[in-house]
Amino acid sequence: MNKIALTALTALALTACAAPNGSAGFGNVGGADIGAAGSGLVKMWVQNQCVGELQKRNEWRLIALAMSAEKQQEWEDRICGCASEEAPKQISAADIGQMLTQEGRNKVAAEVTVKTVTACFKRLYQK
Repeated sequence: MNKIALTALTALALTACAAPNGSAGFGNVGGADIGAAGSGLVKMWVQNQCVGELQKRNEWRLIALAMSAEKQQEWEDRICGCASEEAPKQISAADIGQMLTQEGRNKVAAEVTVKTVTACFKRLYQK
């Protein structure tokens, strides 16, 4: 996993160098131009942590008791899909620097996951 993350971060850095205007060329995300590779990594990390974070929430456990396994999976997919889509918007430039180490990646992913799962949980259950 460390090799994959290192390769992806290297690709992110090279993408920034390769763009004609000096940016990564994929838009500004969370105040930093992290590009598609960085955005994809953040989404992947949040998706991986989302279900665990969701299972820790008392309100989710209470609601899940009243659902079938299929319905619970459907809602987990909706909430975690929302969280992984929102995650890149929550990353700051300072967070990107922290993501160069395994400890930093874990910290940033955990913080972003908590914020996005909470926001998505509230948004989806208000509909």
